Amino acid sequence: MYQVNNRINITSPEHLAMLRERFGKAPESMKQVPGFLSFRLLEAEDGSHVIAETVFASKEAFRAWVESDHFKRAHGGRGGDASRPDLASYYVRVK
Repeated sequence: MYQVNNRINITSPEHLAMLRERFGKAPESMKQVPGFLSFRLLEAEDGSHVIAETVFASKEAFRAWVESDHFKRAHGGRGGDASRPDLASYYVRVK
């Protein structure tokens, strides 16, 4: 398994509300993505940031999603960049 965490800094209460709404749809939307396993949105206790945690069957499944039209639609038409500094990726070794 391959997990990707995207840390997003919160800029305002409205920003947080928008992210909650947008990511609230992610688990259902992602079901159609090959290799997708799970999604969670973690909110920092101090309200400073959220972490969008996505788990895929493999790194290859993640890379294919980042390059897909589904990804572009979910991210306002932008393509993916798996080397962004706010992304952290992991191989899941113990579940």
